[in-house]
Amino acid sequence: MEIKEKSLSEKLDSMIQAFEGMDKKKKFSLPLGIKLQKGRIKNNYIVVMIIRTNGTVNFKMVQIEDNTVKIGEVYHEVTAKYILRYKKYPMIVLPEWNITPISKPEEQAFQPEKDLKQAIEEGKLSAAEKFILHAIKMDLVKQKPKIKMGTILIIIGVVVAGLYFLNQAGYL
Repeated sequence: MEIKEKSLSEKLDSMIQAFEGMDKKKKFSLPLGIKLQKGRIKNNYIVVMIIRTNGTVNFKMVQIEDNTVKIGEVYHEVTAKYILRYKKYPMIVLPEWNITPISKPEEQAFQPEKDLKQAIEEGKLSAAEKFILHAIKMDLVKQKPKIKMGTILIIIGVVVAGLYFLNQAGYL
């Protein structure tokens, strides 16, 4: 049996055919969980693309209340200048560390370092809001006053002394 070697042009043709299948780029689509919630869009819901501080991206469908959306413990601003569209979905792109979303592309290009510095300068960090909300919650939840052990001992001593005197006086 003789093995027939391929010519250079045949090898090249087979390589070109293999690469042609790889050229097709996969189109971006929203996660399936967002697509299944399509009916919520009419009821003041918006798709939020959250850019996390570690560089990952999450998608959520969140309801808009009083021009804000609540992600975790933090409220973020949502106005018309921040709303983008992906197909028929209203959408905002939200850095986790900032309370304001990224503006529309024609207004500015997003650069995480500059956005973080700008949020710090303008006092729009979401970390400060978390701290304030926690302080408000702690103020609303009143803690029961703790009775000290010394107070309890004094009360017991007074009661015992009172019972002793009542017993000596003949009232008991």
